[in-house]
Amino acid sequence: GNYDKAIDLLARHHFHIWEGGGRIHNVYVDTYLLRGQEHFDGRRYREALKDYEAALDYPENLEVGRPSHGGRASQVYYYIGTVHEALGEVKKAKESYERSVFFKRGWSELSYYQGLAFRKLGRIEEAKQIFEGLLNFGKKRVEAAPSMDFFAKFGERQSARVRRANAHYLLGLGYLGMFKKDEARREFKEALDLNINHLGAKQQLLRMSD
Repeated sequence: GNYDKAIDLLARHHFHIWEGGGRIHNVYVDTYLLRGQEHFDGRRYREALKDYEAALDYPENLEVGRPSHGGRASQVYYYIGTVHEALGEVKKAKESYERSVFFKRGWSELSYYQGLAFRKLGRIEEAKQIFEGLLNFGKKRVEAAPSMDFFAKFGERQSARVRRANAHYLLGLGYLGMFKKDEARREFKEALDLNINHLGAKQQLLRMSD
């Protein structure tokens, strides 16, 4: 992806809340994480660290305040931990993983990264509980989806598809955490069939094919 161009655009434009401020901050985080992953894969660890740390920011021009629940910090701190680990900075890596698991949230994509961080900390049972929880939550959401679709008004059908895609994505993350790659791949593909723009599912499939 052309991340440099996107980052430049995000830095130069002043966004207003009515332009979807919350969503634009997600775009900001995604862009820095994706460029950071490119650096990481190329073993440019210092550059990766810079991008991951930037993903923790809430720039004024985006008009989004730092949420009390940590926003996507659990995900970002997991990635920061992987860089410190690659650089042999064991103490810093451990601190980052501990920060990742600090926030208590409902079931979401962030839970997956907390599960990975628990595993890195050697807290295997807690990691397993998270991945099993994601599977249970995802299954419930998938089972509830047909009735939700049936009652959705015509204009809401699209958002119902998006919700179903997300349920399959969470299932995929649960399977991936349990090392069940074939099942994970199937769920990510299902998520993309329902929502072609699902960035998480797209990225996971790309990384699985590397």
